Amino acid sequence: MKTNLTVIIPTLSNVKGLKYLLNYFKDKPYAVVVVDNKKKNLGFAGGVNKGAKNIKTKWMLILNDDIEFENDQLINQLYIYAENKKLDALSPILVNQNGRVENYGYKVLPYGKVELIKSYKVHKVIKFIKSEEIDGLTAACLLVKTKVFRKLNGFDESFFAYLEDVDFFLRFKKAGYKMGIADVEVLHNHMTTTKTMGNFKTRQDMINWWRLFFKHPDKFKFDWQFVIERLRNVSGFIKASLK
Repeated sequence: MKTNLTVIIPTLSNVKGLKYLLNYFKDKPYAVVVVDNKKKNLGFAGGVNKGAKNIKTKWMLILNDDIEFENDQLINQLYIYAENKKLDALSPILVNQNGRVENYGYKVLPYGKVELIKSYKVHKVIKFIKSEEIDGLTAACLLVKTKVFRKLNGFDESFFAYLEDVDFFLRFKKAGYKMGIADVEVLHNHMTTTKTMGNFKTRQDMINWWRLFFKHPDKFKFDWQFVIERLRNVSGFIKASLK
């Protein structure tokens, strides 16, 4: 019996990660949509949008192919948590291969930089990050209501990959939807695909920060700090290109 949740996995070259996830979900009560970007690379944004196009479940779980789960109940825990808290989007805590927490959400700073939140206060009754404390969630393992994703027209495909989740959550928060982070952990084998793609990420970062600036002018301030951050993007791209 299928639950009211569909898993969407865009994939490109991480065969090992995809095999792990397909094996993990083979006996789980969730519909799974794999979007193969090998024949035509739609990017992360386009891949997720394509996977979400025809699903009919209340919830969708956007999933990188480099995620691993510590137990069989974790997704159900997220689902129940989101329903009980009346949230529109929810993420678990992402932990890297060294056992360190990647972030508890992030703030988008006015000079064009993401500030990862590395610690948080424990609220009464349950550990919980509230929408008021963060600007967004990482989309590597993201539970979101299907109708909310569609009302916001999904990810902006002009971002292709990287910062598409930042853009999405700036729109999400502006529209008044609620997000949170639950106190459960998943392993994120970060940059599994990206590290095989040379200067691709640095190029995307260099371009996409300008996209964010022009799309959300109320969020950013064009000053010397903003210019310095953009020069850092250019420097990162040049260094990656010379490797």
